[in-house]
Amino acid sequence: MKSPIYLINKRFSSLRPSEKRVAEYIQKNMDEVILSSLQKVANKCSTSDATVLRFCKAIGYLGFDDFKVSLVPELLKVGSANYNQLEPKQNGNGIHESLQKNFLKQMYSLLLNSDQKIIVKVASHISRANKILVIGLGGSAGVAHIFCDSLGSLGILSYCLQDRSIMQNVVPTLNSEDVIVGISHSGETLEIVSAVKSAKEYGAHTICITNYSPSSLADVTQLPLITGVPSNLLGSYSCQARISQLVIFELILYELSKLVEKKDNNHLLNNQSENKQKNKQTKIKELTL
Repeated sequence: MKSPIYLINKRFSSLRPSEKRVAEYIQKNMDEVILSSLQKVANKCSTSDATVLRFCKAIGYLGFDDFKVSLVPELLKVGSANYNQLEPKQNGNGIHESLQKNFLKQMYSLLLNSDQKIIVKVASHISRANKILVIGLGGSAGVAHIFCDSLGSLGILSYCLQDRSIMQNVVPTLNSEDVIVGISHSGETLEIVSAVKSAKEYGAHTICITNYSPSSLADVTQLPLITGVPSNLLGSYSCQARISQLVIFELILYELSKLVEKKDNNHLLNNQSENKQKNKQTKIKELTL
């Protein structure tokens, strides 16, 4: 079972406003929630018992008690409330300590909850692809550039697209031997969702990195990868979402490096075998002369 906090972050955007209040309260007060009743949590969030129950079911649990049980191992792992709230009046050392703890916990959660089977499939598709498109707008475009640059270091050619009109022109050229990787933190960037959906219709393998599932992008993608960064910690200026995207790409690159090494070794063995065969044929010719 996935971490309950990861599931909250992953599905946050699909929750109702009242359910989001419950989610934010739990993110900040996980240790208190374990000892609280359903009614107490509802009162703390200025909502009803029914809303808290609906929230628990929305993220995949049977009810409040089931959800509380899942929080126990989570609390034992992190040792305290899952994330530290940043206060405007904090001094420099306090902010640095809070940021450090939040980033470490986010990376731990991301690595713990990432689906290794999907990572391996993604690497396999990329390694065999004829054409690889990596698309993103705004901050996601920067992440796309870094990934393409890293692929190039492995000898894998890819194309980074951040222009809407070019996306519209290039996507129709894709086929079943190609791969498209869409990046959108919200999962709702219209141009990215449309491009990935169209690429899928043309037969290309579709991959995405987004923060939320369900989301429009995750729903149209064959292999979605979810970062699950908390929505309430920092504003839109935060780099935490981009760092999480890069961590997922790092996992993919690691799997790709193994595939490239295996391919190189096989190529070397084939060349050695061919050379031995040629030398053998040469010796036979020399003996028959």
